[in-house]
Amino acid sequence: MRTANGREETTGAGKGNNSWIGLAMGMIVLDILSTTDQDEKVGVRFRRLLTKHGISANDAALIYKFRCTLHHAYGIPKPVTVGNRNLFATAAAGAYAVDTRRSDRVLISVPVFCGRLVERIAYEAAPTWHGPALIDTYVQLG
Repeated sequence: MRTANGREETTGAGKGNNSWIGLAMGMIVLDILSTTDQDEKVGVRFRRLLTKHGISANDAALIYKFRCTLHHAYGIPKPVTVGNRNLFATAAAGAYAVDTRRSDRVLISVPVFCGRLVERIAYEAAPTWHGPALIDTYVQLG
């Protein structure tokens, strides 16, 4: 996620960018962290992870809708999906992770979403997370 967002892999240093790959990886991190109860529906688990870490229920629902559209339709949700508002992803580093203050649009700052929100939740959730083992992506084939 850090590499795709143009940040240093080990320290996270750097401004970040609006990489769709980094954003998708951020959503995957949240998916992994929400896998505490496999019998529960994914949307319930995902939204609970967010609200447990200080995200409002409305914003958690919006992020989940965006996550579903990003993973299953590879793009931005239709306005009807997010309260008849247009959703825009931006590279603005001095913004909110998710800005829902306007009635006509929702702004997702990709560097803030990935670099602050997702990483904060991952840091906070790590001591209590007992999900499946992470996949080692550095395995050498051959």
